Amino acid sequence: MPRLIPTGTCWCGCGTEVGIGSFFARGHDKIAEAALLVTEYGSFVPQLLHKHGYGPGHGTPSLRLP
Repeated sequence: MPRLIPTGTCWCGCGTEVGIGSFFARGHDKIAEAALLVTEYGSFVPQLLHKHGYGPGHGTPSLRLP
């Protein structure tokens, strides 16, 4: 994976200036993460888990060690 460099602007797209070494304004990483999950999986975590084979009767990522 490429090394990412903070730009001084929040990566969620809001345009807020952020401090040196930061990618996001406080809390905006979770906003961006939630938006990505809705876009990719429709309804957050349950759809994400289902798509990857997790859920009732299938364990969770923390329990399915390689």
